[in-house]
Amino acid sequence: MKLIYVMDPLCGWCYGNSNHTLALFEAYREVLDFVIIPAGMWAGPNTRIQSPQMSAYFRKHDERIAQLTGTEFGEAYFQFLQLEEVKLDSEIPSRAIVTVQEFWNAENVHFMVALQQARYKYGKDLNLEKTYIEICEQTGINSAEFLRHFNSESMKVKTQETFSQAMQYASSYPTLLFEEADQLTLLEQGYSSLAEIKKNIGQLIEEINTNLI
Repeated sequence: MKLIYVMDPLCGWCYGNSNHTLALFEAYREVLDFVIIPAGMWAGPNTRIQSPQMSAYFRKHDERIAQLTGTEFGEAYFQFLQLEEVKLDSEIPSRAIVTVQEFWNAENVHFMVALQQARYKYGKDLNLEKTYIEICEQTGINSAEFLRHFNSESMKVKTQETFSQAMQYASSYPTLLFEEADQLTLLEQGYSSLAEIKKNIGQLIEEINTNLI
């Protein structure tokens, strides 16, 4: 049994879900595998350059996300949005998530959430290696070893494969799925309450355990 979380590190709604995601991981880590699939929303030809117009668009939606989810967007983030010519490229932070999931899988959710907080709470640039060095220090990952894998061609290829995999599961983010014996159940697409998600997971686990008796 596993939870499959399709997300993008430059997706404000995915950050809005970050506290729920961490809570689900902590609640079910002993019984469910947690697989993160970054989607590459703004990667390759879809990369963007930060501009005043885009910053205004972000701020409008982020304020709505904060109101609905209760997730805090930091003032440092809103200040970072004022910087022009910042490249918005999902591939770089997605590759960081893919790297950690490949080599430090037990830390995959904590790393993902710390990465989201780096941007949306502390206003860090996810294009810079020093940002990931700081996140590695927070999560107990050897930063030198991380960078070696992160910059490798194999991780760049695996990240592109992950983007293709994401298309098989979802077309909007975040999407949370429950998988058991190749059967998928949609738990969340966009935003749902933590209580509702946990209730649905509990029912699914109970049904599976009943069928095993």
